[in-house]
Amino acid sequence: MQVYNQLRENEPVGQGKGEHFHHALNDVFILHQGAGMIYGLTNSKGGVGKTTIAVHLAAWLAKKKRTVIFIDADPQSSASQWIQELGLPITLEKIDSPEDIIHRVSKLATDANDIVIDGPAGLSATTRAIMLRADRVFLPCGPSILDLRAASKAVQLLREAQKTRKGKPTGSLIPNKLQKRGRLSREMMAAAKKLGVPMLAGLSMRQSFADAAGQAKVVWQMGASSLLAAHEMQQLMKEMTRG
Repeated sequence: MQVYNQLRENEPVGQGKGEHFHHALNDVFILHQGAGMIYGLTNSKGGVGKTTIAVHLAAWLAKKKRTVIFIDADPQSSASQWIQELGLPITLEKIDSPEDIIHRVSKLATDANDIVIDGPAGLSATTRAIMLRADRVFLPCGPSILDLRAASKAVQLLREAQKTRKGKPTGSLIPNKLQKRGRLSREMMAAAKKLGVPMLAGLSMRQSFADAAGQAKVVWQMGASSLLAAHEMQQLMKEMTRG
């Protein structure tokens, strides 16, 4: 649990700060009454579709008549404008401080059925805080062995969070930008199995996913040319929200 004893990596932890952080960690174990689920989207590198999947998840939940809070925890804030332009009943919050994630999410959870957190790229202190608050963590990754090796670092953080919280959060890999009809190579399947984290069906390399933000839509709003993309994304949303 060494990683979680250093959430504020750039500050020395003296006695006062250590006590302050101890109280912050206590919030991890407060039950979030009234929330259906807290979903966290994180990854160890950028460009793997994290924000695209997070925005579609929020839109999917809103379509199901859930009350949804979307937390943009990425300093780039690329999701915020997209969420606002969708015009859906989704409450937007911008929180990128690790301690604010720990403190505020438990409070926000009383005001919504579901919370979706779009984390920053990389394994920052904010990423660790998200893993301490979420019920389910999803790790989008690219389709290569190198991408999976990078994801293994995020899986290590996930394991530490699960040890701290005695089981939670659950975690799944989401392969993205797949080619050859969305099939994973035998080598990649073997590498994923070694990580010991479930792998969801994933998404193919499709232009519609790249175009959605620019059109201020989600793919199932984009018409006939995006039917295959919409089908893939909706199947992924079902997997992410199942159970």
